[in-house]
Amino acid sequence: MACAQDAAIALRSGVGAHSGAPIVNAGSVDAVVSGHLLRGGSRSPLLDLVRLTRVLRGAGECEEPVEVIATPADTPYLCGVAGAAGLRICPLSPMRAHPLGQGRPPAELASALRAVTARVVLVSLTLGGGPVDGLRAALDDAADLLVVAASGPPSPLTAHPDVLPVRSCTPSGRPSWFVDLDEDDDPRGLLAPGEDVPGPRGPATGNGVAAAVVAATAALLWSRFPTADARTVRAALRIGTTPTRRIGPPVLDAERSLEFLRQYAP
Repeated sequence: MACAQDAAIALRSGVGAHSGAPIVNAGSVDAVVSGHLLRGGSRSPLLDLVRLTRVLRGAGECEEPVEVIATPADTPYLCGVAGAAGLRICPLSPMRAHPLGQGRPPAELASALRAVTARVVLVSLTLGGGPVDGLRAALDDAADLLVVAASGPPSPLTAHPDVLPVRSCTPSGRPSWFVDLDEDDDPRGLLAPGEDVPGPRGPATGNGVAAAVVAATAALLWSRFPTADARTVRAALRIGTTPTRRIGPPVLDAERSLEFLRQYAP
């Protein structure tokens, strides 16, 4: 297993594959406790940045599964973000891992997506070359899924209109130093905390970590509104906080997402 520093370097570029464990419970690495505090009793300021604190207060227990398509080295960090030793967004949600190596052809990711059984899917890896029609078709057919992807180099995955790409931001909400943004960049998607995010194996950094925060938030919100469809949950998440900077996507805003679902979810 890679050390925390090695995995953090990999996660920065949005890479990830598949852990061999069929189901990893996000809360299994530590005791599940009431409240949403870090070890030592302090609440993470990252929850306040994305306005998750009040949403968590009235959420109850979230058991909405999340499926993770990432490398074996990255999967423990991605699963741990939401767990009891991390931000505790949904510590009881089952995390189902699908192994997939780095740089694999798009067709292999398409096969993994077609095997998904949960409604929330986190993808954190870099694709290799090869035909992309099968991947596009799999994403077209996954209209009832919410696919959250770590944003990195342009790819047919993050370019798909039904995929929610996520980049990392600092605790102040600015794009992380390793995130390249300019005026010509597509502002689709979200920013979310992705630097030194706590977890059972130590702090982790990267676009994949930020995407894990968004996927966990999606699971939490969907557990509050189980009859909502994927399009409505995706639209709720995309609202975000209006950025004060001139470029880049908005920062995840869980309270605004919750209000959207209260108004539009069935």
